[in-house]
Amino acid sequence: MAAVGDVPSNPASSPGGPKSTPGTSAGTASGVGSHDLTGRSLGEFKLLRKLGRGGMAEVYLAEQTTLRRHVAVKVLRSEFTSDAGYLKRFQQEASAAGTLSHPNIVQVYVIGEQDGVHYIAQEYVQGRNLKEFLSRKGPLDVPVALVILKQVAAALQAAGNAGIVHRDIKPENILLTKKGEAKVADFGLAQLTLQGEKVALTQVGMTMGTPLYMSPEQVNGKPLDTRSDFYSYGVMAYHMLSGKLPFRGDTPLAIAVQHLNSPPPSLKALRPDLPDAVCEFVQKLMAKKRDDRYPDAQTVLQELKQLGRLVSGKEPADDFEVVAPTRPTPKVPTGGGRVLIWDRPWQRQLLWLIPLCLLSAGTAAGAGWLLRVQNPFETPPKPSGVPAMPTPQAQYYHALSNPGDPAVWQAILDRFGSDEKGRIECDRAELQLAMIELREGRLARAEEKFNKLLQDGEGQRNTWKKAHGLAGQAIIASLQGRADDSRKTLEQVRGMTQKLDAVMDDALQETMRRNGRGR
Repeated sequence: MAAVGDVPSNPASSPGGPKSTPGTSAGTASGVGSHDLTGRSLGEFKLLRKLGRGGMAEVYLAEQTTLRRHVAVKVLRSEFTSDAGYLKRFQQEASAAGTLSHPNIVQVYVIGEQDGVHYIAQEYVQGRNLKEFLSRKGPLDVPVALVILKQVAAALQAAGNAGIVHRDIKPENILLTKKGEAKVADFGLAQLTLQGEKVALTQVGMTMGTPLYMSPEQVNGKPLDTRSDFYSYGVMAYHMLSGKLPFRGDTPLAIAVQHLNSPPPSLKALRPDLPDAVCEFVQKLMAKKRDDRYPDAQTVLQELKQLGRLVSGKEPADDFEVVAPTRPTPKVPTGGGRVLIWDRPWQRQLLWLIPLCLLSAGTAAGAGWLLRVQNPFETPPKPSGVPAMPTPQAQYYHALSNPGDPAVWQAILDRFGSDEKGRIECDRAELQLAMIELREGRLARAEEKFNKLLQDGEGQRNTWKKAHGLAGQAIIASLQGRADDSRKTLEQVRGMTQKLDAVMDDALQETMRRNGRGR
């Protein structure tokens, strides 16, 4: 998980983090921060390697020996453990965070101490954090941003119900798993750093990363509540959709003053394609007065649900009412004339119960079959036609619901191929069609589509298209056993890998490993 104080990478989720050689074990708190604890055991956790360092803690990948699983262990730095009052507050806050159990919250397992070394063992999340994701992808498509925002809001709702305020919502503290889940990290440590007291913007752990998302009341040192998290959440949403932060400055203080007094630049001006309702949603989250923001996470989730319907082109469910046909209620005799099924002889009960049980079992089996979770790449195309959506973004959002069906991606090209506003969606639709051909082993057709991406990219000076076209060519050459040709193409991709889609990036990494094995 990302460490409070802006660990440079995603230390809890990056299995390829910096490896450290075993060093001298710190026997006391004073040793923490000056020695590498790799190889040492803290309780049932054996520290395997250092993953990163933040303003408050050093993070290690560890094995929990009793359960034989990987966890992330944060070892607190000595300056945060020398003060007894500070340490007590940390233990209370971290313990409170440990009570949170939610799929979108990084789980705290153990808060412990050994030989003066204070540590937290938490869930180890493989993937990357949102900051890294944004640096690679730039502004996110609205559907993708809404999915992430819904999951973070769900985490804030669970925390709010438990009376816990995070106080440090920012992209570094949002971890994205390979399954597409968003998990909020560092509830305990964030509480410790920003307890609601007045915060000096130069103190340890208060780096540039935190004031970038800090609420006005946080800057003023006022008591905080869930609405303070919403402000930071709104700044994060602004960053996700625009690719930029609303406020920048040479010093943390300069940024903090803007959070207090300056309105953010218009999100609509930066992203004219954004629906007005989305821009208004972010603007309300970032209101200077907390009373002008959304009152609770449930309201935020309801608003996100409405935005999702808007983007997908669907009408709100509240506009429809399903009325079941009614039948006259049969009159049942009362008193001694009432007939109950359990009053009948058991042989007659069986005549009723056997078909009822068979019907119930059949219904349950049918429901289970209909509700089974399928691999999205194995989902067969829908037999019905692709519905026409009002905007390219809505058509793209619909396609995401059945990504293995080439018809949904072709529909984007057919309906919005000549619309400049749909250029981004059409580019991604072309890539998806090429990837479907590649996954299904139709290499000649896949190569044709990747070649078109490359040619269009060079003609339009579109680095995104060019990078994916070259990457596709490299993958196909490798699959055809032409490792040397694949390596030569890979050389051309160097310097453009930050443009690659995450799935394509993973496929390219596998191609490089395959080429290496073929030497």
